[in-house]
Amino acid sequence: MRKYLSMGAALVLAVSVAACGSNKGASTASHSEEGSSKPYPELRWGTYAFGSKLELRKELGEATAMIEGEAVQGLEAVEPDGKLKPALASSIEQPNSTTYVYHLKPGVKFSDGKPLTIADVLYSLKLDLGNESAVKGFWEDVSSVSPQGSSAVVIKLKRPNTLWPEYLSLSDQIVEKEAAEQRGGEKTLGTNTNLPVGTGPWKFDSFTPEVGVKLSRNPYWAGTRQGPERLDYIVFKTEASEGLALRSGAIDGASGYSSPKQFLNIPGARELTAPGVALTFLEMNTSTKPFDNVHVRRAIGYAVNVQGMLKALFPPGYASEQTTFAARSLFAHLGSAAEVNAMLASLPKYAFDLAAAKRELAKSPYPRGFSTTLQVGTGEPEQLGAAEIVISDLTKIGIMVKIHEFSASEYPDLFTGKFEIWLQNYQNIYPDPEAMFSLLLSPSQINPPGSGLNGSRYRNDEVSKLLLTQREALDPKQRLQEIGKLLKIAGEDEPYAVLFTPDDALALSDKYVFPSFSPWISLYGPIGMGVKLAK
Repeated sequence: MRKYLSMGAALVLAVSVAACGSNKGASTASHSEEGSSKPYPELRWGTYAFGSKLELRKELGEATAMIEGEAVQGLEAVEPDGKLKPALASSIEQPNSTTYVYHLKPGVKFSDGKPLTIADVLYSLKLDLGNESAVKGFWEDVSSVSPQGSSAVVIKLKRPNTLWPEYLSLSDQIVEKEAAEQRGGEKTLGTNTNLPVGTGPWKFDSFTPEVGVKLSRNPYWAGTRQGPERLDYIVFKTEASEGLALRSGAIDGASGYSSPKQFLNIPGARELTAPGVALTFLEMNTSTKPFDNVHVRRAIGYAVNVQGMLKALFPPGYASEQTTFAARSLFAHLGSAAEVNAMLASLPKYAFDLAAAKRELAKSPYPRGFSTTLQVGTGEPEQLGAAEIVISDLTKIGIMVKIHEFSASEYPDLFTGKFEIWLQNYQNIYPDPEAMFSLLLSPSQINPPGSGLNGSRYRNDEVSKLLLTQREALDPKQRLQEIGKLLKIAGEDEPYAVLFTPDDALALSDKYVFPSFSPWISLYGPIGMGVKLAK
């Protein structure tokens, strides 16, 4: 199960979405076939249990973003290649380094037929600034949101932030103010009694937490009309049952899963892949013993055999070892290949080395090891498999680990620091390295306050300064230098033992093709526009 994280990004990198090579068990046909633009009756899509609210400001998760994206648009949209484009904004002006003016597209209607107004936009954007907003951290630099006449909104920042367009693209879901307020307002928005009314290709019909979401066409949608008349998102508690549903024909496709083996070689279906942007890592709580000791954390970094883990868990080519917070490709727009490679080569490395792990542990107050509990989410076979390998590896240096599979109800407590070590899988949200490391390293994101994504409770004043200066750096090469400095410090402190990046995978019935499949469309949707009938 993928969580949804992170802040930041200069979204100028066009990410390749071609499927990986033939050594995989996946078919790449859907990437090259155009498919038919003919509408069809229904698309049934498998997903994992995600929460009680269908609103990203309330539930910051990948499935929430994907499903809400079918019905709700923002001022800007993320294209399948990761680039930004105007959506509900007809044009965007930036008169100076701290001011953005978004001119609204004329004639847009919500799915109940009411016109989009500046009042709807202001209402929606101000939800991002609320104390209950899960995306509030993205809005820390915003000083004001105000109207300009009746057809534009002005957002002013406290300081220059080259990443602001990307922050907005995540958190700018525009909902109808009148409908939301009549059904209970901000507190109930996203529940099954106050589903967002948006301007997207589909509209919400029903939402039953832990069961599914039903959508149908927005009759007032003015864009391209293709794809299913109805969308049915079906929640599965385990990936094994989801794979069986695809095998039996009960669903047409599935995404967001962590175990590609469950979906390989299903008759009448195939698995599509694209270069991954998620990260699997061990999160160590630096505010509690023994993980407050840097030598303990470094010992764990050296002790885990990531290559052995990948061979045990994934088909060949479905995942790659990582040594820092983001894949190499996500740095490409910040400098030449030589410059990027030089920066990455300068960072601390924790390649598998039991002798080095024992030397680090010997420098700690626990030279003979200790006992701890590793947190792993339920229903995640790849995560559980990785956890078992971690246990085997750490035993070799005297660290005894037991697994606790936590339930969804325990998840909020973990983010308040009630854990020692946690096996995490976070989804990068746009193609820039900061999208993965900013919230993981920022002290403002220690819960409370903030969204709580810095679960390690890591604090370093120099890293905090560099997080700000790299955002303000308008020159990409200067950003690369600032990012290199902060990643070097964070790497030496090792609050997270980075493990691997799995490829983004999606299983699909042979009745359909998905030419535009990429990690970005599986995050932002709308999937209904991407999945087409096979010709």
